[in-house]
Amino acid sequence: MRVLVTGRCIPQQPDRCTGQQLQQGFVEAGHDCIFYGNFFGEPYRWLGVEEATTQEFDLVVVTEMNDGYPGYEKLFNYLNLQRTPRLYWDFDVSYHPEVSYARAAKISYDGYLVGNKYFLDEQEFGRFNKPVLHLPYACSPKIHRRLPEEEKQYLLGFIGSLTEDRKRLIKLAERNAADSAYIHYAEGVFADALIKQTNQYSVMFHNNQDACKGLVPGRPWETTGCGTTLLMDRTSYEDFIAFLPANLHDEIFMYDNETDIRHWMSKYDSWPNQRVYLSMMGESLMNYVHKRHSYKNRAEGIIGWAKEQKIMPTP
Repeated sequence: MRVLVTGRCIPQQPDRCTGQQLQQGFVEAGHDCIFYGNFFGEPYRWLGVEEATTQEFDLVVVTEMNDGYPGYEKLFNYLNLQRTPRLYWDFDVSYHPEVSYARAAKISYDGYLVGNKYFLDEQEFGRFNKPVLHLPYACSPKIHRRLPEEEKQYLLGFIGSLTEDRKRLIKLAERNAADSAYIHYAEGVFADALIKQTNQYSVMFHNNQDACKGLVPGRPWETTGCGTTLLMDRTSYEDFIAFLPANLHDEIFMYDNETDIRHWMSKYDSWPNQRVYLSMMGESLMNYVHKRHSYKNRAEGIIGWAKEQKIMPTP
């Protein structure tokens, strides 16, 4: 199978955007796949131009980001793709759904892959009268992995945008930990630095936005792929554990409010050999997501679904 995956690259991690990880997943699944895309902030800097413009494909997967659109409607005009089956994957539609629908309508797609389970019915992506599949982010085991040389230096950590609410909750955790040095947080961390930092946390703090209900973003997959467990708000927790077997539900921690965060700080401090115990939880999660929720799994799922829906011919 020859597959073309499009996407937006991120300058800070030029080989690790979601589209590129999916492209590698197709390769690992045994398909001939290339990536074609440009850079956020540098719309005229493209990757894969020669390969995309000189080859024919059995399937095209257009991947979407919430912060920009490369204008792939032109892609189908000047490449030999008019009759090639094409899928549109919006992995974080929650942020700007009205923009996502407008973009999806620019090109005639044969099917839609949607990261948020609440955006599948006839009022959402189903409005296009084409097959729709719930397809969340995943992890890449070669990237999101345990680094034996990195010790668990921090009890609780956070990596991401430091909104005022997140700052307040992290400061609360600091005040209620036995030692504030057990808590770490950072923003603007990408690529290898993100993997290294995640490996240093026993627990990753995860505080999602209300608009993202139904969406499991990239960070929980990356975190568990690195062998680190999570402390998640209730909505995020319930969305994430839906992808885990029941025996792993207790390997993820949940909070509803500030009292719960105080409780967890106290509980972590009271556990003997707590970091060994937490590390074992993280390892169980890592083994499962590496096996069941890699981009290779996502690629295999896309091909199987596309054949079931007769978007692609079966041999």
